[in-house]
Amino acid sequence: MDTAMQERTSRAFEHTAPPNGDAAALSIGISQRVIGPLTELSMVAVKENARLATELSILALEAIQESHSAALRRLSAWPDALTDPLHLCHRGCRDALDSAQRALLLMATTARLVTQSAERMQTAATDAGRRVREALEGSTGLPESARR
Repeated sequence: MDTAMQERTSRAFEHTAPPNGDAAALSIGISQRVIGPLTELSMVAVKENARLATELSILALEAIQESHSAALRRLSAWPDALTDPLHLCHRGCRDALDSAQRALLLMATTARLVTQSAERMQTAATDAGRRVREALEGSTGLPESARR
């Protein structure tokens, strides 16, 4: 059974080999044209990942700073609690609404950043796919059936 498989493979290779027998050079050329766009796509993915991580880290640091400021504001309100408890309750509700609004804004910004990153990656992947397809379609010396 191994012999039959080897014979079929050998016959298939003979049909796809160019007439002058330079199959190795052809294969190397095609591989180089295909690997180039894939390597560039990998580099774009690494850069995009670093960019997204940086933007999300900056966003997280801003959120931490804001929550620290909100905690300090709440602490400063306690001395007035005995003299004007209604004002403290009103201020607490207002701060809770502000915090909820900031949390929603943070989620929206995070979603926007991730969406933009995904769109940039999709564009890069589409471009790399187009270039790989062009490299394979432009390969000379192969019959049409071998290119597919």
